Amino acid sequence: MKRRHVVALLGYFSLGGAAARWRPLRAFGRPDPREHIARAMTAVVDVMFPGDGLPGATELGLHLRVVAMADLEALIATGVTWLDQRATLQGASDFLALDEAQRLAALDAAFASPDQGIQPFVLALRYHVGTAYYSAPAIKSAFAYTGPPQPDGFADFQERPA
Repeated sequence: MKRRHVVALLGYFSLGGAAARWRPLRAFGRPDPREHIARAMTAVVDVMFPGDGLPGATELGLHLRVVAMADLEALIATGVTWLDQRATLQGASDFLALDEAQRLAALDAAFASPDQGIQPFVLALRYHVGTAYYSAPAIKSAFAYTGPPQPDGFADFQERPA
């Protein structure tokens, strides 16, 4: 065997060579962060809009619409990270490990928190999922009246106040 072959084999089996071969396998056992965010968003939307006798927002697939919104991607990642950190303070591994009451408490804390980024997250979710939920045909049909709230205008405001 020639000297350059020995040097090449040493380079191949060196730490750097092994690290280059190990890199693609490193993430094999680790869950995809996007998958975790999608599962966490399912749990968050389930708590916010459970349905209570009507189809829930996740049953209607509304959580998938919100996760797919590109302009909310960073906000969602920030929100899920905050909820996961809050869960670890309670001794859970992440937000998904909490039971329903603990998830609701975490979301209540998020609404009240002065921490940067969490209030815009929950407010954006409430707006986007709430709008989609109450405009879904399955939900709208559950309410008897679908017309405008004041079909005749404001008759009592035609005159000056007394």
